Amino acid sequence: MHTTAKNSVATLLLLATTMFGVTAVMAAATPAPTASTTATDAHANLSPEQQQIYQADVLAQEGREAMSYIVAARQLLSEQHGDEAHKYLEQAKGLLTKLKSKVTARNEDASDLLPIYSQLGVKEGVEITDQLKQQLGKTHLDAIRGNHEKVVEALKAVDIELHYSFVDLPVAATLEKVESALKSLSAKNIQQASETLAQAGAGLVHDSITINADNENPAG
Repeated sequence: MHTTAKNSVATLLLLATTMFGVTAVMAAATPAPTASTTATDAHANLSPEQQQIYQADVLAQEGREAMSYIVAARQLLSEQHGDEAHKYLEQAKGLLTKLKSKVTARNEDASDLLPIYSQLGVKEGVEITDQLKQQLGKTHLDAIRGNHEKVVEALKAVDIELHYSFVDLPVAATLEKVESALKSLSAKNIQQASETLAQAGAGLVHDSITINADNENPAG
C-alpha cells in the first residue's frame, strides 16, 4: 500500500542508519566521556536492546557502504574507467562476503535480507508528544531487524496516520551480481558489467506503507 500523502517535517527515524544515530543512542546511555573513556567502554554500558540497535547499525552501515561502492563503480564504468571500477567492486565484494554469514546467522528466518534504511513519517499537523515518541520508539528494534510486519501491526495501534518506508539489501544476490560484474570486467566486457551492477541496484527490496490512513479500509 503506497501513499502520496504529505509527511510532517518532523519525520522520525526508526532505524539508526547514520553515525548520528549511533552517537545519539550511545550518548543517551552513557555519561560524558572522559580522557580514559573508550568506544568499547561506552558499548559495554549499553542495555541489551541498545546493544542490538548498535550492532544492527554497524551491519546497516556496512551494507550501505557496499552499495555506495557499487554505485560508484557503475559511474566509473560509464566513463570507461574499468580499473578504478574494479577496485571499488573488490571493496564491495569484501564487505558483502563478511555480511553474508553475519546476516543469515542473525535473522530468525535465516534470510539474508539486511535492513539498511527505515523511516517513519507522521502526518503533517500531528503533534509529536513525548507519549507518541514512546509509542513509536517501541517499534525501533523490530524496524532495525527488518521485522516490518511486526512494525506495521504495532503502528496500527497508535491510531494516527503514519508513513513507514524501508529498504532491505539481499546480501547473497547482490554479492553474486558483484562477482559476476568482476568476471565481466576481467573479460574486458564493460557493458555487461555495468548492466549487472544495474541489476544489483534494482534488486534492493523497498516499500512505502501508509498506516491508519483516513481512507484506509478497516477490514483490509
